[in-house]
Amino acid sequence: MSPKQKVQKNRSRTGGGKWAGQVRRSPAGPDARAKALCLTVPLLVATLLVGWLAWSVVEWHRGRTPAYRLVGLRVVRTSDGAPIGLWRSALREACCLVLLVPTLLVCGFLALVFVMGASPPEGLTTRPRRAPWDVLTATQVMSEDARHQTLAEYVPDEDLEQRRN
Repeated sequence: MSPKQKVQKNRSRTGGGKWAGQVRRSPAGPDARAKALCLTVPLLVATLLVGWLAWSVVEWHRGRTPAYRLVGLRVVRTSDGAPIGLWRSALREACCLVLLVPTLLVCGFLALVFVMGASPPEGLTTRPRRAPWDVLTATQVMSEDARHQTLAEYVPDEDLEQRRN
């Protein structure tokens, strides 16, 4: 098989696209995003803020923050799946800072409503969704972790046939 055929085979397996590479991406769930948020504060302390800022600027070019890198998340454009660059990352971070307080207030109100007895919508914690700053900047957080691939990619075909029977 020629190198060109190998690249075409990899692109068809990963969904094509210039930025697909060999890593299959899936929308990031709330658990992965929470891990990244929890990692941010220790990283700030460990790198004494200056190192974190320098590391962040380097990672923003790749559509990540330092915490997203450690958790295996990447922010991509919704139009073509390419990693967002430095300027869109900066715009996304600015939107995040501006919208964070209203978002937390709405989440707090909804938590109070659920505590008082309302039932949460189906798939509230399992279905990936986009934050307001992702909608405004036309981005989406994707997981590059192999754990989020489908069962068929892990289990050999003969095992799948046995499970069906």
